[in-house]
Amino acid sequence: MSSPATQTPAGNATTTIVAAATPRGHGGIAIVRLSGPRALTIAERIFHGSQRLGDSPRLVQYGHFLDANQGRIDTGLAWYMQGPRSYTGEDTVEFSSHGSELVVELLLDAALAHGATTAQPGEFTRRAFLNGRLDLLQAEAVLDVIQAGTRQDLSNALGATSGRLSQQITHLREMVLAATVQVEADIDFADEDIDPASRQHVSSQLTSAMELLENLRQGYDGARERGSGWMVLLTGPANVGKSTLLNALAHEERAIVSATPGTTRDWIDARVIWGGELLRLVDSAGLRVSADEVEEEGVRRTQALAKEASVVAFVVDGSQGWPCEDANRTALGLAQILVLNKCDLGVVAKVPEEVQEGKVVVEISARTGEGLERLQEALMSALPRSQDRRQGIFRKRHDELLSGCEASLGRALHVLAREPEKAAADLQESLRQLASLLGEEVEDMVLDRIFQEFCIGK
Repeated sequence: MSSPATQTPAGNATTTIVAAATPRGHGGIAIVRLSGPRALTIAERIFHGSQRLGDSPRLVQYGHFLDANQGRIDTGLAWYMQGPRSYTGEDTVEFSSHGSELVVELLLDAALAHGATTAQPGEFTRRAFLNGRLDLLQAEAVLDVIQAGTRQDLSNALGATSGRLSQQITHLREMVLAATVQVEADIDFADEDIDPASRQHVSSQLTSAMELLENLRQGYDGARERGSGWMVLLTGPANVGKSTLLNALAHEERAIVSATPGTTRDWIDARVIWGGELLRLVDSAGLRVSADEVEEEGVRRTQALAKEASVVAFVVDGSQGWPCEDANRTALGLAQILVLNKCDLGVVAKVPEEVQEGKVVVEISARTGEGLERLQEALMSALPRSQDRRQGIFRKRHDELLSGCEASLGRALHVLAREPEKAAADLQESLRQLASLLGEEVEDMVLDRIFQEFCIGK
């Protein structure tokens, strides 16, 4: 293991790195970022404004960019941030040019020609972590801000970048540390009478710590599900208009619409954002008994998806009688919403009382758009509304470490009265897991895995 003070990122912390901080392709503007000990020197060879960048840190200047042969590349803006008061903690310069892919390539080539090296994925944020500008939880949250699909995820990610999650973990660690100090003191003075109130106090501290751990972990499943979108499964018999409904809800042609039953053999999805929530709408294979092995496999997959979905909407042709096929039973039993489609043709289907119990019934026409707003409201109302919406952990790494910490604390609490030495060892293990969470004790390969998820310019 190595501490942040001794770790070396991909490449070398003494090098100056460069990368585009905006996506490749054409756009209004593009940003190229330099960071490292020679960032200012390299930038001043490329950018020429009314004054030297080094004479006016944090001042945005207008000027022109030159390549290594003094040929003009473009006009634009540049600003210099002197370390350690920068994102990475190092001298940093950013160029803002027109959003031409060629201009960006020429700016990168110029920086490389003057001695910069190409940044690795996440290397700017990794340097911010290594230089103490961010702890590891804050660094990971930077990516979560970029990838946030809902207002809730964005709020949680921004809270984590500001240190809110780190503060909770630090508070948890202080509770465990206080208990550890007391247990080890009792071991050192085992020949003296130990006040029972002391053991009771430690037990109370550990119980409180485990409650905090449980609260932090509760949000993990919800955060993970929100990250990819709440799955809303559109299921039901074949040829009832599920594909037309998906296209209508997504406002795009995602699914093939055909009068032939069984056209959708697998599932098709579309992502939409409604009310600040990311939803993954899934159009599944029609449920019916079939001799076609491929279609039958699609039905089996649909039934499995129904068990995983956040919301199941069972769609039927409202202009026909209520379907009674056995293939419908699994999905129908899990459905929160019953959708009677094709209401523009007249509603004939009557929902059996035993089926309707506890479910919302919505009449719509996917073809004309009638009732779609009511359906959207019903789908949103059916989304999980549990405690997973609070600030909590949002990565598998976090959950694994907190799970291990929780297990260590549980063992310590169990043997505290009989075997305080074992309890002390378990408490020390829980402290190591919390330190790893904050990035104070973490393997280089773990850092590699974390920062490889980032884009090159971040």
